[in-house]
Parts: sequence; structure tokens; C-alpha cells
Amino acid sequence: MISDDDFKFLLYQSRDAFKILEIGTGTGKSTAALRLNNSDVYTIDRNDIFEYNGLNVHRFICESKDYWKDHTHDGFDFVFVDGSITKLDCEEILKRTKDSFKIVFHDYMPNEDKDPGKNKGWYNMKIFKETALLNYAITEQLGGSHCGMLVLKKDK
Repeated sequence: MISDDDFKFLLYQSRDAFKILEIGTGTGKSTAALRLNNSDVYTIDRNDIFEYNGLNVHRFICESKDYWKDHTHDGFDFVFVDGSITKLDCEEILKRTKDSFKIVFHDYMPNEDKDPGKNKGWYNMKIFKETALLNYAITEQLGGSHCGMLVLKKDK
């Protein structure tokens, strides 16, 4: 569950975003934070566990691999990851984002166990950085109570 500090961090960091991709909707609390800045939010989750009727929220109830195959949305300038991702997810995110964008990984604990089952945010950030390293300048920062963020700018 997203904490109040994480909610505020997302709200602040996404303040200039126009088009947001969220992987892992969960309860929808993060979706609400992302939507408060009047951005279009595209949210993917394999479960249909919450009801949200807000404007400009596009819900996709599927695995991310199916979303990539079935939909062509692109131009994202902010990404929030609160599910487990794979290298395929990282490659698709990089194809569908603008040349400069932010990506936030939830459940990130920098000094904890590095097992993907216990620290999915750290693991997700690790595979994402490995995928993006050759073509992007990357800066990293922490925020909220359990968020790690990368700011990426295409340099090639």
C-alpha cells in the first residue's frame, strides 16, 4: 500500500507530466495521486480490484506483456512502477517514453535485501538501469517512504 509520503512524492514529481504510465494499479491510491495534476493516466494491472471513475484514467486489466502486444500508446513522460517488471517491460517503456522522462519505482528499499521477492523496487530499478544505460544519462534520487526515482535524458 502506498504511504502518505509516497502519495505526496508522486503528486509532486508528476506535477509537469502530461501522459503517465502506471504498471501495477493495486488499490488505486497511486492512480489518484497521479491523476490530481490533470494528466492522462494509463494504468495496467492483472487484477480488477478497485473502482475508479476519474477523468482521464485509462484502465487496462491484463498482464503488461499483453498490454505491450495489444496497445500502441506512447509519448509517456512519467512512469510509475508498482509491480514486478521484466527486461521486456523495460524495453517497451523505453520505446514508448519521450526522450526525457521520470520513472518512479515503488517498494524501493536501498539498504535492504536485494532479493526481487523482498525488495521489488530495488530489483526493478536495477534491471531498468541496465536496459537504459547505453542510451540515456540517468540521475537517481529517493523520495517518499519507499520510492526510488530515475530521471532519464536520451543522450544518443
